[in-house]
Amino acid sequence: IPYTLLPALPRSSDVLTLNPAGKVPILKHGDFTMTESAAINTYLGDTFGDLVPKDGQLRGRYEELVQCIMTELDAQGLWIHRKHEAMKQFFGNIPEAVRHAREHFCNTLNILLTRLREAGDYLLGDFSAADILLVHCLDWATVIQWLPSDAINAELKPVLETYLQRCHQRDAYQRAILQRKAKL
Repeated sequence: IPYTLLPALPRSSDVLTLNPAGKVPILKHGDFTMTESAAINTYLGDTFGDLVPKDGQLRGRYEELVQCIMTELDAQGLWIHRKHEAMKQFFGNIPEAVRHAREHFCNTLNILLTRLREAGDYLLGDFSAADILLVHCLDWATVIQWLPSDAINAELKPVLETYLQRCHQRDAYQRAILQRKAKL
């Protein structure tokens, strides 16, 4: 899918023009604009390929995984860190909240890794938009040094390592990383 990446900071004037909440990412597709990572991910998967199951039980499982990733890993884990560690000057320094968020992140990841081990190479067996969201969260957790972690069950660590390696080696992931680096 051809696209143009326009780096922008949250709450910048460019972002506020497109999203009054000031949040990124923002997708513009023709005259259609939307926000929220999971919604954008699903829209792109529905619109441009087979990255999102069309209906039935597999679509239900996809939605379940996306909600878990976005609410449990992202919102209740990574964003707590961002707010109370990386942006503590705005939201307050609350180390106990960050510690609990990290524990919750790792506990939830253990559950997802168990399901991944049962599913095969990817969360739904075949690569899907849910994998894109999970890899984003795993990469973020690595940057903030939540991963690797002793809180990940020993028998699941190889599942995590193999999964990340498999996803990072995908051509689309490599192209996205190169394009992002070129824009920064």
